[in-house]
Amino acid sequence: MTIATNTIRLGTLALLVCACTTANRTRTDLPAGPVPETSSPPVLYARDGSVVKTDGRPSTTPAGPAAERSLQEGSRTFMLELYQRAIDEKEALALEIKNLEATLEKSRGELAASIKEKEELQKKHDELETERVRLQDENFDLAGRLVTAQIRRLESEKILLESKIEWQRLAEKTRPASAPREDAGDKPAAEEKKP
Repeated sequence: MTIATNTIRLGTLALLVCACTTANRTRTDLPAGPVPETSSPPVLYARDGSVVKTDGRPSTTPAGPAAERSLQEGSRTFMLELYQRAIDEKEALALEIKNLEATLEKSRGELAASIKEKEELQKKHDELETERVRLQDENFDLAGRLVTAQIRRLESEKILLESKIEWQRLAEKTRPASAPREDAGDKPAAEEKKP
C-alpha cells in the first residue's frame, strides 16, 4: 500500500469517528443533574414595562422604565422644550463650526505665507552660501598669490644681498693694497670716543 492510500483511509476513519460522537448528542444540551423546581410563577411584563400580576391585571405600582419617567416627560410641552433645546444646541454648534472653519482657514493662510517666506529665505541663504564659497575660494587664491609674491621678494632680496656681498669682495680685491680701508679707519675713532 502506498502512503496516499493510507492517508485516505486514515482520514475516512477520523471522519466516521467524528460523525459517531456528534450523533449521540441530544436535541437540547441540558446540564446533567436534577431539574430545578419552578415553585414561583413566571414574571410577566406589560407594554409600559410594569409587572403584570399572575391574575392578569397590571400592578398599581409602576416598575421598570415606566416607573423612572415623571408625568411631564410625555407631555407635548416637554417634547417642544426638548426640541427647542436641540435646535439651540444645533445652532450653537453650527456657529462654533463656522468659527473653527474661519480659524482653520486663517491658519492655512498663515501656514502658506510662512512656507513661502521660508522658501524665499532658503533661496536667499543658498545664494549667500554660494557667494561665501566664491569669496572663500577667491581669498585662498589671493593668499596663495601673496605668499608666492612674498617668496619672490625674499628671493630677490637674497639675490640682491648676495650680489652686494660679491660686489664688496670684488671691490676689495680690485682696490690697491695701499689705499686705506674706510671701515678700518672708522673703527679706531669710534673706540677712542667710548672711554
